[in-house]
Amino acid sequence: MGIQYDIASKVLIEKCRYELLRHFMGLDVEQSILLEEMPQETVSLRRSDFPVRVTDTEGHVFLVLLEIQTAWKQDVPMRSLEYRMRYRIKYDLPVQTCILLLTPSESAAEWYEDDEVRFTYRLIPIYQWDARNIVADKLLCLVPFVPLMRHGHEVFLEAENLLYNSSMSPSDKGDMLTTMAILSGLISKDLAAELIRRRRDMMIESAAYDLIKQEGKQEGIVESVRKLLTKGMTAENVANLLDMDLIRVIEIEKSINPVQ
Repeated sequence: MGIQYDIASKVLIEKCRYELLRHFMGLDVEQSILLEEMPQETVSLRRSDFPVRVTDTEGHVFLVLLEIQTAWKQDVPMRSLEYRMRYRIKYDLPVQTCILLLTPSESAAEWYEDDEVRFTYRLIPIYQWDARNIVADKLLCLVPFVPLMRHGHEVFLEAENLLYNSSMSPSDKGDMLTTMAILSGLISKDLAAELIRRRRDMMIESAAYDLIKQEGKQEGIVESVRKLLTKGMTAENVANLLDMDLIRVIEIEKSINPVQ
């Protein structure tokens, strides 16, 4: 998952997890807490994975592991199983695993099975949902998914206007419109570009848009350092040329030549 999609996922989970849990998983949520702490044993968890501690209206406490997948990969079930077991052991709570799949796949499955294990989880194929229902019911937190849903093109402008004219704060509107533009890019770069052109005035004030700019600048800096180092410049010279901290340049150099 690219940086922009990571940011879109983070915005949706932080701002809309109650609605995601309610509408996609059918849970009556009294309280939900996004767990920032990751198990120490887990050496690499992606930013598309979000553990949420949930208390439902009947007082039951459990974990929901939400994962947002832009495209299906064959190792998703096994990774989800590993992810589930690490949290199950660490927190000693029941666990529900939910994968939101954004783009169509013929190989996507709701289970993993081998000689010893059968693991089932909730698979939510976003592309099978009807965008017209989302707009008709004015489910603002699900509107960013509209471009990916059935009939999404038909109600795209209506969905955009629903967000733009909502009672959300300008910052939240900007975040949601930015997220909608990012997700639109999965099916049409032109659709995303048009949305950005129309609503850029609001997007540029959002935290999500700012994160994208920051990440883009950082990626640009790293690429510049890489190019200069591969041309034979020393780390000291690169640091002086780009007015950067020498330690940061050395870290990038090590990522290029990890054996050194």
